[in-house]
Amino acid sequence: MKINNNIQALNAYRNLYQNQMNTSKNLEKLSSGLRINRAADDAAGLAISEKMRSQIRGLKMAERNALDGISLMQTSEGAMQEVHTMLQRMRELAVQAANDTNTDNDRDQIQKEIDQLKLEIDSISEKTEFNTRKLLDGSSAVLTSFPDAFAPETNMTNFPKVLDANLETSDYRLQIDGVQGDIYTTNVTQTAAGISNESQIFMSSDAIGENRKFGEYTVLVREFQGDNARIEILDPDGLSIANEVIEVGAGAEFDNESVDSSDSGTWPTVGGIQFDSSRITGNGTIKVELEFEAAFTLQQREQDDGVSEFRTVRATETLTSKNGVIRHGGVEYQFDSSVLVTDTDDEDGEEFRITNNALAFQIGPNTNQDVMIDIPRMDVVTLGIPDISVLDNAAANNAIFELDKAIDLLNDARSKLGAVQNRMEHTINNLQVTHENLTSAESRIRDADMAEEMTEFTKNNILNQSATAMLAQANQLPQGVLQLLQ
Repeated sequence: MKINNNIQALNAYRNLYQNQMNTSKNLEKLSSGLRINRAADDAAGLAISEKMRSQIRGLKMAERNALDGISLMQTSEGAMQEVHTMLQRMRELAVQAANDTNTDNDRDQIQKEIDQLKLEIDSISEKTEFNTRKLLDGSSAVLTSFPDAFAPETNMTNFPKVLDANLETSDYRLQIDGVQGDIYTTNVTQTAAGISNESQIFMSSDAIGENRKFGEYTVLVREFQGDNARIEILDPDGLSIANEVIEVGAGAEFDNESVDSSDSGTWPTVGGIQFDSSRITGNGTIKVELEFEAAFTLQQREQDDGVSEFRTVRATETLTSKNGVIRHGGVEYQFDSSVLVTDTDDEDGEEFRITNNALAFQIGPNTNQDVMIDIPRMDVVTLGIPDISVLDNAAANNAIFELDKAIDLLNDARSKLGAVQNRMEHTINNLQVTHENLTSAESRIRDADMAEEMTEFTKNNILNQSATAMLAQANQLPQGVLQLLQ
């Protein structure tokens, strides 16, 4: 028997200490509800859990951002809706003024209301705000410009229109390469009066350089008399551009020369449309699309070791226009028949600059997970109606035409906002689902199983009581030595 070292007591104390530590951890987990309260509990699990927590909180804030973005777009679209209402009223007034039952004084009164509506459109453009940020004054638009005012080298009819709001502010260059020499294409969309295919009708070479619109032309053959007929040409906007009576059918002549089906040089030209008049056999309506096909390449100016040069950012595509419109590289270009190709072998092309003021909505938890939205300026100048007048019949009819174009422009802006709103609603749904799944995954890693912890706590509590009792018994063992000393 030994009295200097009570091994049984030391063993009981060690077990009691371990049980108390385990009980302490059980109490900590039960009181916090977490399986991992410190890195020592599960180092790898803590690292994974903290990354998931960053994502979860980021997803929640991204959802709020998307909701705020929808609110901003709804504010913009609501203002545009009122502009739409005013444009419709202005068009209604223009239709009224086009009627010659109105006197000059009547038209003057109509013009007064139109002028006031134009002022209100400008007012809405300047005053519409969200959180003090102006929305329709152009400060959130993506703008384009040419180096030398409006002097496009390829004879664009308007400034390039940016469709992809993610294009960064920079200088760009569009190269146009002709395909097989002749870039102009003809497609007969409605045959009639003996004209049946593209070999019998096309845009004349003289009209190509005359800024003719691309699109679908309508050729009206009327008052057919066997050897002559009245030919009227309507342009893609439905406006009459030519109206002539010519000889038609077999034996037809033009400029004192017989029309030869095999020689297009002898064919008559009306309104820039050249056709084989000898094939016309009666009245009818012919529709023909005049477009162009070319290869397009978009380049962006970049700085490399202090040297500025253009580098291709959108691969070359061979495209056919639609109503003279080409969409390439996130930009829309409008051309007419005077379009010019560029020399792609040299440093040549249509240079323009994009200034991107689009709004960025952070709709994801990580860097650059955003959606860009540009809101164009909505004043009367942008809508193309600063000078519309209804003071006479011709002016009123022109006002109807200009207002139709303004309404189309507004339709385009509103539909873009509506499309982005719908996208954002799907984004919110996805964020909510992702947030739910990530929270579930993080919970499995970090949260405590309360039933299991309570079971462990009960076990350790009993062991604590048992170890305490055994430690008391072990401390009594050395007293047995006293019996030997009596």
